Amino acid sequence: MLDGTKHTILVAILAAVILAVFGSVGAETSFYVATDGSDSNPGTVGRPFATISRARNAVRKKIKAGLNEPVTVFVRGGRYQLDDTLIFEPEDSGNTECPVTYKAFPGETPIVSGGRVITGWQKSGDNLWTAQIADVRRGKWYFRQLYADGKRLARGRYPEDGLLRIKAVSSDVRTIDLDKPLPFKDLGGRDAEIIVIQNWSIARSIIESSQTLRVQAKTPLGWVGHSATTASPGKPVYLENVIEFVRSPGQWHLDRKTGTVTWFAEKNANPNDKTFIAPRTEKLLSIKGVVDKPVRNLRFHGIVFEHSQWNLPEGGYAGIQAGYNGTKNKPPDEFEKTLPVAIELQYAADCEFIRCRIRHTGASGIGLGAGCLRNRIIGCEIADIGGNGIHIGLPKGPIATLSQDWDDDRDIPVANEVSNCHIHHCAAESFGAVGLFAAFSKNTRISHNHVADMPYTGISIGFRWNTTPTSQSHCIVEYNRIHDVMTRIADGGGIYTLGYQPGTILRGNHIYNVYRSSYAHGGAPNNGIFFDEGSKGFLVEDNVIYNTSGNPIRFNQNKKEWHTWRDNRFGVKPDEPNFPKATVNKAGLQEPYRKALSE
Repeated sequence: MLDGTKHTILVAILAAVILAVFGSVGAETSFYVATDGSDSNPGTVGRPFATISRARNAVRKKIKAGLNEPVTVFVRGGRYQLDDTLIFEPEDSGNTECPVTYKAFPGETPIVSGGRVITGWQKSGDNLWTAQIADVRRGKWYFRQLYADGKRLARGRYPEDGLLRIKAVSSDVRTIDLDKPLPFKDLGGRDAEIIVIQNWSIARSIIESSQTLRVQAKTPLGWVGHSATTASPGKPVYLENVIEFVRSPGQWHLDRKTGTVTWFAEKNANPNDKTFIAPRTEKLLSIKGVVDKPVRNLRFHGIVFEHSQWNLPEGGYAGIQAGYNGTKNKPPDEFEKTLPVAIELQYAADCEFIRCRIRHTGASGIGLGAGCLRNRIIGCEIADIGGNGIHIGLPKGPIATLSQDWDDDRDIPVANEVSNCHIHHCAAESFGAVGLFAAFSKNTRISHNHVADMPYTGISIGFRWNTTPTSQSHCIVEYNRIHDVMTRIADGGGIYTLGYQPGTILRGNHIYNVYRSSYAHGGAPNNGIFFDEGSKGFLVEDNVIYNTSGNPIRFNQNKKEWHTWRDNRFGVKPDEPNFPKATVNKAGLQEPYRKALSE
């Protein structure tokens, strides 16, 4: 242990380094947070706070006294476990000259986590290990996601390889007859789930009971009334979350009644040598103002946000499209909502996330909702996301119809930007979600992003199925690199559009490797850009598209003549002499983000 003199000298040296890096005393107010700090400390570099919420309260006090210089909270490396959502409100705002910034300490990686570490593993059989979780057994906690050393683990499923197929469906879309017998006794009462892969979405429900060739679901398997989103003969099915399904390395199961989590280990692996984390907090961060008093000039730099929880709702999950889910598609029974987000902004202006990482979420990543103005998401990695990676135009709550626009023009998200982000491996829980979704917004800029590895669409804009004008307009989607999309389901593309969107530009996007899965249901192809119903008013220029399972461009209930076209290259491959290398090299991440995000 250091004696007092040596400790004082080290703190003085560190303070000198900080001043050299960040400027002279008086240039800004600084607070510090560290995992070995204390919330009874003053928040200095030598005596840091222990939690970000404590630092927020100190900043709030400074703002109330009068903000006349920028405020920066430096967060040291390590894992900060949240017990509840970290909330920022109007009283946490900075201003144009004096922003408030929560920033990673130089060279260190702070992680804000909504998860809990699972320990105490005991061997229970050949390659099987178990751990006991008291809060699960007591009914205080349940989780559907589990991570080991930063990798999402798969719950046990049946069949392990391949899929079952639907032979018949009951009129209430709850009883499914299968094409192959199940080698298990009744699966009712065991938190087992049935998953139906629809044309461009999925449905999930708890299994209420099962027989050899029949499964009874607790809730309807689909957005009932639309054939493409409702269970029907021929559609693929699999089952999940029964201990008997855990048969391969990496698979796991949680027993709600006993609180026992089971993991199938790789050969000679010991889970006590790994870090297992299960999520407990659904929303990690909330930046929420009010319509006449937004949160302003709040910034997050270099922070990692991870491990948000998502459990199956009581009503099941009847996916519609892009993370929207509901009940029936006809009034008066229609009722829709979106997947929750780990980070939510409402009535936020001039806020930013720079070089942050958002990953390992149960549902969607980050959502910009009502009244979001000029916010920026720059140089971030959005990865291993359960739903949409980024959702711009996030509704305030449940909506009556899918195409519901804002009632108040002050709620329209305006001039928000997503650029130089690496958005990949999204829609891990809901295959019909997308990498980046924008609807009912104005002047949104989506540029120089690298979007890849999606079961459905890469970037989706607009959400009105006809040419009726909405608030969605003047969106710029330019110089994005989009590839390896449509890997599981159908009827989408690298970029997908809906509705009349005047002033919208699709420019310089590099789109390739658009697949069609062998078990995708429905006959609609997958394309580079899919202009779906009502799409109108686009300028489409300098886009490069090749290696698509369907045509590079597709129109459904709109026409090519409804758009302006300039200098696009469709179907020209990299090994051909006229391949537009200069255009392609311009797409995707720019320096220095390219190196930092490993494009």
